[in-house]
Amino acid sequence: MRFRLSTLLLLIGTHIIVAQSQEPSVTDSILSQELDEVIVTATRTARQLSSLPLPVTLVGKKQIIKSGTVRLNEILNEQTGIITVTDESGFQGVQIQGIASDYILILIDGVPLVGRSAGNFDLSRLTVGNIKQIEVVKGPSSSLYGSEALGGVINIITEKPEKQNFSGNASYRIGSFSQQDMNLDLKQGFKKFRYGFFANRFSSNGYDLNEDAEGQTVNPYTNYTLNGRLYYDINDKLSLYTSGRFYDQVQDAGFTVDSIQYEGDTKEREWNAHARLDHKWTPALNMAYELYYTNYVA
Repeated sequence: MRFRLSTLLLLIGTHIIVAQSQEPSVTDSILSQELDEVIVTATRTARQLSSLPLPVTLVGKKQIIKSGTVRLNEILNEQTGIITVTDESGFQGVQIQGIASDYILILIDGVPLVGRSAGNFDLSRLTVGNIKQIEVVKGPSSSLYGSEALGGVINIITEKPEKQNFSGNASYRIGSFSQQDMNLDLKQGFKKFRYGFFANRFSSNGYDLNEDAEGQTVNPYTNYTLNGRLYYDINDKLSLYTSGRFYDQVQDAGFTVDSIQYEGDTKEREWNAHARLDHKWTPALNMAYELYYTNYVA
């Protein structure tokens, strides 16, 4: 069975910020204060975690590194109120507070991802190698994101390059069943221009939970993820952001029936392209113009 999904979205958003005048105050340079984490998913604007009207779980980069996980489904399984479920095809979807995965919206940098099987979005497609933080909104968010967000929203936010700085890292991990995960992440910033590039290769020889049955429970597979991001500050009022993402997986689908070996494989392929222009008209009025395209073939 082969199907294709594609979506083209043109989004225009307006964010109004009310400026308030304040009396000048004396700043104590010795006093230190720990600020709450900033969340953007729950209201589409930057808000402190303590001021949000909905329950939100924030998973930061330090927590991801300490957990030792390599795929998104693994780190979400460790969060309270979130479980992953496997459908008949072997895809793992996510449930939030008992709400089926059909009504959980998956975003990356604020734009939706497509490609579901029986309503489940396979979270193992997503690597955590270049994630800055994961924001999980537990509760209805249909007014902001549509009917797919009836049970909640999971927003994956990637790392943004810093200005006047170059950084990069490479990693390699190996686990049971010859599971291998390789990452390459490069980021650099100039005065007005910044870029980021990320590549991931993930593979496994599969595993078998029932040796009496013919074939493996999970067949061997290999997938690749490529992600490029460009940032350009045109002037003080205009800034441009573009990104592209490519995912490709090939899995061995061979099996044996009555000592007869059948050969074959299954393929998944996904493309995403995103462009956003931020326009600051006045200190109290900001506008964002977005164009997003996504395509999924399996």
